[in-house]
Amino acid sequence: MKYLVVLVIVVVLVRIDVVLRLFDKASEKINSSQPETQTSEPTAVHEVVSMSQDKTLKQTSRQVFLALLDDFHNNPTKDIRETAMTHFKSHPTMFNLTLDKELEMVVFRWRDLLNNNEPEMVNFLLDLLNVLQGENQEMIKRFFSLWMEIDMQNFLTAYSKTKDTNCMVATTFGDSIPEEEKLNEYIDREAAIAKILTNDKLDPTVRALATNCQLILNVQISKMAPPPPPPGEEDQAASTEEP
Repeated sequence: MKYLVVLVIVVVLVRIDVVLRLFDKASEKINSSQPETQTSEPTAVHEVVSMSQDKTLKQTSRQVFLALLDDFHNNPTKDIRETAMTHFKSHPTMFNLTLDKELEMVVFRWRDLLNNNEPEMVNFLLDLLNVLQGENQEMIKRFFSLWMEIDMQNFLTAYSKTKDTNCMVATTFGDSIPEEEKLNEYIDREAAIAKILTNDKLDPTVRALATNCQLILNVQISKMAPPPPPPGEEDQAASTEEP
């Protein structure tokens, strides 16, 4: 009986060993049939898209030109000016005869360059006067006229290089001012020009322009000045004031 029990135990152990081996083989087959999973973290791919491929990054020729004007304001160099004018000549239809408000806004930001008498700005303004037309050209003249109140001598020297030899800009204002103040502004301009004309060493071209500016201003002043009272009216007014 004792041997029979031992025999049964041996048989059971053998069967269990067989079952375990079969289970291990089945597990290996299942694992080999499954795809190997990647345990490392995925690598992020950053694709660089060029500006020419991404339409959202593209700028129109007008926007590029306006950006160059802004760059010039921050760094008024010859290189930026020439780059801007080369770009303009490649795209001459960026602006039409109608005033471009954004162009006006960008140009009038240069007011501090006027205050500093920035020489490269003068060249840029002259370039713009030669290529712009219509209301945009008139806008550049309005901006140029601001210089008369800042430095009349520098204005005349710079503006003598333009095609406006008759100085029609003399009565132009860069800023909007009330009508009643214009007469005083014209008188101040004429007085500043008269003082400059007393310089015997004044450049002939500048003198010719200054003389024409003075003539235009005097005509306008005579139109706006109040008429003198009729003869005898002053005496009559004075007599009525006497006790």
